[in-house]
Amino acid sequence: MFGYARGVLFLCRRDESPATCAWWRQVARFPTAAPGIVRELQHGRSVAADPLEIQQAVGWARAHPDWRDDDPPLIVSDSILGDGV
Repeated sequence: MFGYARGVLFLCRRDESPATCAWWRQVARFPTAAPGIVRELQHGRSVAADPLEIQQAVGWARAHPDWRDDDPPLIVSDSILGDGV
């Protein structure tokens, strides 16, 4: 791999439980308030991004009232398969 490949992570959508589905429903109510990569996840399962962009998106997501640490709607992965970092 060349250049920036090591600096790329994947932000992955989780919506397997009632709690994570509820979070995504709430985000969908006001999609323009969400960071761009979270909006992209409304239409797909994962998004490649640099670590800073992912950190900012996860920070925004964790501030959402429906976020649950025990059942997070987003996970960060170093592979497209969604295995958490």
